[in-house]
Amino acid sequence: MEYAAVASPDTTSDPAASRVSRSPLLRAVYFTLGVFFFAGGLISFLPGIPTADLFVLSAFFFARSSDRFHNWMVNHRIIGKFIRQYSSGEGFSIRSKTIAVSGIVLSLGFSIIVLVDPVWLKVFLGAVGIYAVWFVLSRPTKATT
Repeated sequence: MEYAAVASPDTTSDPAASRVSRSPLLRAVYFTLGVFFFAGGLISFLPGIPTADLFVLSAFFFARSSDRFHNWMVNHRIIGKFIRQYSSGEGFSIRSKTIAVSGIVLSLGFSIIVLVDPVWLKVFLGAVGIYAVWFVLSRPTKATT
């Protein structure tokens, strides 16, 4: 699914505009899920939680419940960039990947060395860190021009 930036609140040029559910109950469920995943994205500084994926999920649910919130997310100067890059398949820049991997390694490394005592928890956090780094590096890399 590819998102186009919409400069105005008018949704006629937005491909998600026609995807809003007609059912008020379904719209409420989608909206609630959108808010839930958006909140998860905001607290995703915690180790092992992927930020971009939560915002993409939030945009997906807002596209089916609220044109206003969906357009706000897609056009947001920070969040919108993640959503558009992720959705278009163009990938993330090397700088974004470097920042993400550094954050994962530093936060989990600090937790393993300083905050956690049980060996099983250190091993678990190490495994989560390895998976998180693999996940970030396995996403497409944006071609530089």
